[in-house]
Amino acid sequence: MTAKNPPSLTPDQMLPADLPADPLPIFRDWFDEAHRRAQQPNPNAMSLATVDPDGLPSARIVLCKDIDIEHGFLTFHTNRQSRKGRALEAHPHAALIFHWDHMDRQIRVEGPVVVAPDIESDAYFRTRSIKSRLGAWASHQSEPLDKRSTLVTNFAKAAAKYGIDVAKEVVAGKGEGRGVPRPPHWGGYRVWFRSVELWMGSTIRLHDRARWDRDLTQADDYSFTATPWHSTRLYP
Repeated sequence: MTAKNPPSLTPDQMLPADLPADPLPIFRDWFDEAHRRAQQPNPNAMSLATVDPDGLPSARIVLCKDIDIEHGFLTFHTNRQSRKGRALEAHPHAALIFHWDHMDRQIRVEGPVVVAPDIESDAYFRTRSIKSRLGAWASHQSEPLDKRSTLVTNFAKAAAKYGIDVAKEVVAGKGEGRGVPRPPHWGGYRVWFRSVELWMGSTIRLHDRARWDRDLTQADDYSFTATPWHSTRLYP
């Protein structure tokens, strides 16, 4: 019996036939396209998986705030005393997933994690809304909370401490809150790209998938040097 011709894929359902030497420009293009399409509230949302100090895995959704393809890392921010912060202190490695259903695309990232420089964390914190800045002071993230009113009280105390009129500036969304500094326990993390996997879905279920890997050597507290990428196409 003669085999039938295989179904065809359109170019937007395929990675390049010759995989590029560096996956990060494609990463950047997909990330930017997800923002341009604006078909989901947080196109920069990503699943962050870590390993707790007791060796058990945990995962949650965080927001990617920067992708530096020149140097090879992305950045997110959080309370460093939270469960994920404690996990990253014990095991400074992470796995990430971006998934955009409306684009039929997914990106997986794995790599070492370091804290971001204070100057970067300060700069980003200043861009956050007053509510978010006060919330960073009010919440002991991941710790037991006896009742919600305690959190509300903490918020009000933080507002009073920094001279913020909650009714006028927070509820109305006005004011810049210049006097609300970044808490010392809150800041950014850099996830360095040790491996990147790109996945493109297809209507005929012959999805396209490839992975790039490289070795990283820590250069200082914030950065790594890297070997060239090695690419491998994978069965979906």
